[in-house]
Amino acid sequence: MGDSYIDVAIWPRRDAYQLFSRGYLPFFALTTPLDVTELVRFTKREGLSFYRAMVYSVTRAMNELEPFRLRIRKEGIAVCDTVSPSYTTAGRDGAFGICNVNYLPGETMEDFCRRALRVEAAQKENMANEDEVRDDLIFLSCVPWFVTTGVMQEMPLDPDDSFPRVLWDRVHEEKGRKLVNFTVQLNHRLLDGSHVRDLLLCMHELMGPRREL
Repeated sequence: MGDSYIDVAIWPRRDAYQLFSRGYLPFFALTTPLDVTELVRFTKREGLSFYRAMVYSVTRAMNELEPFRLRIRKEGIAVCDTVSPSYTTAGRDGAFGICNVNYLPGETMEDFCRRALRVEAAQKENMANEDEVRDDLIFLSCVPWFVTTGVMQEMPLDPDDSFPRVLWDRVHEEKGRKLVNFTVQLNHRLLDGSHVRDLLLCMHELMGPRREL
């Protein structure tokens, strides 16, 4: 199944889309605490990378929520069939790298983490080598050295840029719970705060003690 397109004339978000298309730089970022206690426990018990498990959780949640799969194209507003993670890695020679791992619907967290590790190990350059430009990606990163209170990520000054950007910080403890501060940067023409709420709720469900994968 290929990508489909939104009929803007009957789209419930049409007015907001048109408003923020009138000369605005239409981007916003939200930072909020995210409880990752159960995910920390699960990854430790299963011997998995917490970072890759977070990449999986964000990616799966965005695939389950259609608004995060919307992309602004010349042809109109596309609904990507799936979106895949493009995330930072340690890289070589002290530089950071970027790795792309195609999303596989139905894949478990455990299988994704192991497959992602193999893709990273096989990548010969620091930056992912793409044969063609693709917009079915979500950009993810982590700053594990400190706790953040707000983040603005680099991006082109293009109002049609519709890649969701996600970053979280060092796992820290508050009142016996493990938390990260979770930043989501989005194009306001397509999404707003209620969509971030939906993303967080979906991630809580995926990362909870009764996760069904």
